[in-house]
Amino acid sequence: MSAAANVFVRDGYSASMRAVARAAGVDPAMVRHWFGSKVELFVTALRPAERDDPRLARLIEVPEEELGAAMVDQFLKLWDDPVDGVKMRTILRTAIAFDEVADSMRGVMLNDVMLQVLLARGYDEDEALLRASLVGSQMIGLAVARHLLGFSRLEEAPRAQLVEIYGPTLQRYLTQDL
Repeated sequence: MSAAANVFVRDGYSASMRAVARAAGVDPAMVRHWFGSKVELFVTALRPAERDDPRLARLIEVPEEELGAAMVDQFLKLWDDPVDGVKMRTILRTAIAFDEVADSMRGVMLNDVMLQVLLARGYDEDEALLRASLVGSQMIGLAVARHLLGFSRLEEAPRAQLVEIYGPTLQRYLTQDL
């Protein structure tokens, strides 16, 4: 996984599964056996957190009135992390350019993170998916502006300030009437 992540961060999605196998020192057939497609390998290698990651599990336990701020804070911590942030920038650039990666990453972001938090709070799946999509649209917009397009004010803004600004909007999407 480490070799695949390094290759994809360095070369982007255009890297071949053969290049990943070479970097890992394994036979390309082994990579194809364990990962049926390049999309699956890409997402698995670069995803910053698994569904059972303690950082994400803690969001389920956050008091309802603090959920919006906590979600923004956790999202920004991931993006600011020297390892996870690089992975997330690579994922986002690729998801914008390749539909198959966008489909897979949308599933990870919605199903493995936000949807779990909302379902644990008693929302039915349809409403939880709408709320998760609204939150995702805000967070992806912030990530694109801050990390890909380089909006200087957002790049320079301290995490606490962005939590204060974005938290109430996410709180509304997560817990208030739509």
